[in-house]
Amino acid sequence: MGLKNSVAQNLRKPSTGFVARLIIKRVFKRKNVYLELNAVRLCHLEPQHHVLEIGFGPGVGLKAAAETIVGGKVYGIDYSPEMVKEAQRSLESEIASGKVQVELGDAASLPYPDASMDRIYHCNCYYFWPEPAKVAGQLHRVLKPGGFMVTTLCLDSVRATAERGLFPDGTHWEPEPYMEALRNAGFSDVTMEDLLHADAEKKITYQVILAHRK
Repeated sequence: MGLKNSVAQNLRKPSTGFVARLIIKRVFKRKNVYLELNAVRLCHLEPQHHVLEIGFGPGVGLKAAAETIVGGKVYGIDYSPEMVKEAQRSLESEIASGKVQVELGDAASLPYPDASMDRIYHCNCYYFWPEPAKVAGQLHRVLKPGGFMVTTLCLDSVRATAERGLFPDGTHWEPEPYMEALRNAGFSDVTMEDLLHADAEKKITYQVILAHRK
């Protein structure tokens, strides 16, 4: 497998080895942190909420969500065994207390009851779903009426990754097909807007996609 193919496969499903460790360290633990934290912030979580993250990576967003939740619960599902192990290590105390639950699984077949989540969020992962319509249906199913879902991404970075050929063949990274899949699944008020993230190190424009369940 060439370097580009290895990077593409590990972006989609991190495994073991040098390339995977590099991606986990540089992309998931550094580059994506602001997207994770802003996704959690935009969920407007309340202590009693039950919240789900799809594709949680090393668990940065799960840890941030757990800081607010008291009485509710934070759930995470990821289909990379390596990411599940990484999150289990970084969230050992939260998992032991029962506040956080992480598991290996597929977003196209969510193991949660209907209308069980107050909020859902995910960062930089919708374009890796082989069956976006099926995933969108599952997300709509488990979200409570009146709840909403937050998707964060940096479109400039995603576009640059695609132009470098670092996505697996057949990846549909553009947000419009994803948003249309959400609407077809029953989500309402599906919108995308630009937001500005600013901290001591950088200012960067990123995108948030909001989708509501009536």
